[in-house]
Amino acid sequence: MFYGLEMINKLKFLFTRLFSDELLRHTGILFSGMMVVHVCNMVFQMAVSRALPKEEYALLAAFLGVLAIIQRPLGTLTTGITHYSSLMRQEGRIGDVRRLLRKWLLLAGGAGLFLGIVGIASNQGLTGFFHLDRAAPVVVASVLLPVLFCSPVLMGASQGLQLFRMGLVAGVIGALARLGLGAGLVWAWVPACGWAMLGHGVGAYVTAGLLLVGLVLAVRRKKESDAPLPRMRFYLLQSFLVQTACAVLMTADVILVKHYIPEDLDFAYAATLGRIIVFLPGAIVVAMFPKVASRGAGTCEQYRVFLKSIGMTALFVVASVAGCLLLPGLLAHILFGITDASVYLKQMIGAMAFVMGLFALLNVVVQFLLAQRRFGLVYSTIGGALLYLGAVFFVHSSTWCIVGAAGGGIVLALVVMLVFLHFNRFEVEDEES
Repeated sequence: MFYGLEMINKLKFLFTRLFSDELLRHTGILFSGMMVVHVCNMVFQMAVSRALPKEEYALLAAFLGVLAIIQRPLGTLTTGITHYSSLMRQEGRIGDVRRLLRKWLLLAGGAGLFLGIVGIASNQGLTGFFHLDRAAPVVVASVLLPVLFCSPVLMGASQGLQLFRMGLVAGVIGALARLGLGAGLVWAWVPACGWAMLGHGVGAYVTAGLLLVGLVLAVRRKKESDAPLPRMRFYLLQSFLVQTACAVLMTADVILVKHYIPEDLDFAYAATLGRIIVFLPGAIVVAMFPKVASRGAGTCEQYRVFLKSIGMTALFVVASVAGCLLLPGLLAHILFGITDASVYLKQMIGAMAFVMGLFALLNVVVQFLLAQRRFGLVYSTIGGALLYLGAVFFVHSSTWCIVGAAGGGIVLALVVMLVFLHFNRFEVEDEES
């Protein structure tokens, strides 16, 4: 009896410690909501991969890859808005976040609308690049551009203000809309890539709309100060270069395979499954970023948060990669309905899981350095991306060459950053750019 009471007291103490740790508490909140979003996204992939012919699913994967490559550099806005809104929150200037939102929604929304119109007006180039016989997927992708440009601003403000619950509600409802409409149109209407993309776009617009409403409610009664808004242009330019490199390392494979080896229709399945590994520990990175934001000088506590974050991510990665290596056929059957996966597909699932696992670790390091405004180290991602594209340009005889080049670029960037970060943990705080 005394032993049982002692165990109960130890468990209560453990849970108290866990929930008193802000990183773990916020990670738990984010992870629970993100798992719902991931389940919806996986069910979406399961539905469309079963309903679409192989050629249409490969096309869908390629177009989603194009949107991801556009979206990842736009994550620069998320990074910048998160960074400066979290600093404003620390300084008690939450009302000024409203001014920041107005300015950047106008700039980003205007740019997205302009590019969307250009994409619709001149769609023949992309149609030829993807060997298409119709322009509908290109048109749908162009219609998506305004929300792709505005969403990073909204997500950045919600993360910087640490409105994690509100962000998760918006994400879950948007994911349900994407699943219901995208999968529903493909199953009940026409099994074509464009209809699945339409559902994807509606989900994005729903999420953005709910985020906007939540942010308006959060800041509407906060007073604005007379202090000038932060000058973000130089920070955004540097972040844009880094995020573009990350987008290439993470998602360029489906586009390169579609262009150089269009007959490889199985790769889209392996790439989709491997990419899940990057998104699973995403809650850790989102919770970490505002906690390590600084104006250029790190602290011991921030470095401990970073180590805790990369350790937790590594646990996710090891478990996920092990599952993909040990049970690739089962995962292909559950996710895509492939009852007899080929040896090549099983091997490619394992390879993509390993490469994307490395990228998940790279992403933690990149986001930490961006939050710390330490661009000297994080520029190594650009070198890794250039190495990747250069290698593929000269050697693209098989899909294995493309996957191997991606892995090599990721490893180069990750090793360089970890080595230099270990020997140069903190830098003297610099002036506002």
